[in-house]
Amino acid sequence: MMTSRREHLRIAGLLIVLVLPHLLCASPNGADGKRQLLGKLKPRHSGQIAASPWGIQIGSLEKDHLARAAEIGIKWTRLQANWKEIEPQRGVYEWAKNDQAFAYALENNITPFVCLAGSNPIYCKQSAEIDARQKEIYGSSLMPPTKDPEALAAWLKFVRATVERYKNRIHYWEIWNEPNHPHYWGAPVDGTEYGHLVRETAKAIKAVDPTAKLIGGALAGLNPEFTDKFLANGTAGLIDIITFHNYGELPEERIYKALEVWDVINKHNSGLELWQGECGYPSHSSTRDYRGSSPWGLNVQAKWLLRQSFTDVYFCRTTMSNYFKLVHMGGRGELPKRSFLTSVDSLLGFPTRGGARVKSVGVNEKCLLSNPDLAPKPAFFAYQNLCSVFDSKYRAVSTRSKVTVLDQGIFYGIGREDDAFPSIPLVSSFKSREGLCFLAYWLPWHPQEIVKDASITLSVEGVGFKEPVLVDLLDGEVYDISAKIVNGRCVFDNLPLTDYPFAIVEKSEVQFGN
Repeated sequence: MMTSRREHLRIAGLLIVLVLPHLLCASPNGADGKRQLLGKLKPRHSGQIAASPWGIQIGSLEKDHLARAAEIGIKWTRLQANWKEIEPQRGVYEWAKNDQAFAYALENNITPFVCLAGSNPIYCKQSAEIDARQKEIYGSSLMPPTKDPEALAAWLKFVRATVERYKNRIHYWEIWNEPNHPHYWGAPVDGTEYGHLVRETAKAIKAVDPTAKLIGGALAGLNPEFTDKFLANGTAGLIDIITFHNYGELPEERIYKALEVWDVINKHNSGLELWQGECGYPSHSSTRDYRGSSPWGLNVQAKWLLRQSFTDVYFCRTTMSNYFKLVHMGGRGELPKRSFLTSVDSLLGFPTRGGARVKSVGVNEKCLLSNPDLAPKPAFFAYQNLCSVFDSKYRAVSTRSKVTVLDQGIFYGIGREDDAFPSIPLVSSFKSREGLCFLAYWLPWHPQEIVKDASITLSVEGVGFKEPVLVDLLDGEVYDISAKIVNGRCVFDNLPLTDYPFAIVEKSEVQFGN
């Protein structure tokens, strides 16, 4: 059984206190230590939530794994309709795995958005334009169907057959995966060429299901230039949503590029939505695929997930945020072939180079269930906590906030002396139609396993609470707090501040567990 975040940190603190007493983890109590613990959050199953912006890419089509996703309380999942797997022989479609997976998701009250992707070796030739180093890391690639009229015709036939089969159950279709990445595109990336694929695919989908919601992009990172090119190719009025996959060590860094992408979207079609369609962070350094950089850790991953979630729906203005991923059953200890190490690489190890993929084998440690026992990691519970208290009744609102640092804790230098990212505490504010308010706030430092919380005073304009409570989203503990109104601002004294979001919410909106 997994220990709670507080239990984990208390155990670690007992070991550290002998040599580093200043690193003991503080609880979110006020300076007088008298803040009352009211209880812990009660998880909500996906079936108990009408709608929310939270999703997860499950990484599996298995029934049991989809059921575990529903335990978190997410409402969206990204599933695949892979061309070569569905059409293993020319003109022969095999639907069984997809039939089951789509049914399981819907039975658990989770809405799938389905990625139509992957070239088919029956119709598409091997790419000769992939760099040898990249080929060794990623594997071989097939050219996209846009390179051959027969391949494009076969692709569109596959698309029509898939949408026809599922149009009464699946209403969101994503066109390709990471077309701005040479491995997944299979050729030098070209936004105009991808726009051609989107245009023809969108027409094929709409011919079968005029009510379908169409998703373009699925971009590797936030890429305003590529987005501009594919939207300029007659696609801006055909799709409804743009998705991106922006892996990075600090999720808040994506805010800058998101604003640039919004400029492009508004230039072409201001009615488009923006979704974060796939992104996560590893709990272990030994992960396959995107790796990031130290520190790694179970709590680091959980903190990163919470920060990504609020960064997406507030600062990046996305209407859905999808974590990658729930489960991966790869083999431990597998190491890839390395034929191009330099002499310094032989000393220091294969270079990460900004977190890009360095292993294509082994376990993907971005998962929320551990391998091989499928025990929940702390990030699983953190996502559960988030889904328990935040759903689609809340909408982002623009407010002005002020944070006064009373005690820096372990975050040396924050406060009036430092006005640069990532030392500025972030505050995101939301309201329901009924006027219920929700605040989340955190410090966007590199997340650590163990910290001593800072202490702050938080004042926010335009929000108000009748009976606020403080929710530790990492461990689900709920504390009593009070607010006062000073010069029209809602002011909270002696709040904890740390490297992951705490939430302030009305007590009436919290469901307590045992």
